[in-house]
Amino acid sequence: MTEKQYTGRLASIKKWLDAVTGKDLLKAAAIVVLTGLFAGGAAYSTASKMEIPIEGMGNTVQIVVAISALVMTLLGWVLSSLIYHASAHLLGGKGDRNRMFALTGYASIPALIQQLLRFVSYWFLGQTAMTATTLPEVLLGYFNVFSVLGLVLVGVAVMINYGVSGRKAAFVALIPTLLSLCLAVYSLWSLAAASTAARNGGLFSFARGG
Repeated sequence: MTEKQYTGRLASIKKWLDAVTGKDLLKAAAIVVLTGLFAGGAAYSTASKMEIPIEGMGNTVQIVVAISALVMTLLGWVLSSLIYHASAHLLGGKGDRNRMFALTGYASIPALIQQLLRFVSYWFLGQTAMTATTLPEVLLGYFNVFSVLGLVLVGVAVMINYGVSGRKAAFVALIPTLLSLCLAVYSLWSLAAASTAARNGGLFSFARGG
């Protein structure tokens, strides 16, 4: 793809997002809720395949997991939008917060498609979710086709709403992902360290940091 073609495609995305205003907030919220429902459905299917040691708790666990997926999706939308808004203002941009919420919702359409595909594959194709246990697997979960497309849309949205440069917009768009990635890597490292300490009989010394 030539630079001219790339610019043309980016311009079409910019034109599409430029039409989104704060009045589209309810539509954006509907996109996010639908994404959360598909995520919850996929999580419910995954939980249904888990072996629950306590009899009669299986259905309760499935419901809790599904609701948690929905809540985390909504919470992610709210927190990410607030981070975009605050970060863009700190970098000299000026824009409307409600419009950023709406733009973030529209930019989550790739995530909606991803969760829909997960829902279909888990419920109708019998596939099961795979837990990321290594750093490459974690990175793949954060930087796949859908997430990269979402980041591009968010970057364009930040440029439109706050009038910042492309580099600043890209940095702002990456902040929530990088924060979440750092937390995931830290959790992975902590689990690995705790597992190693347990095998060596030093779990309590690890917990004390000694």
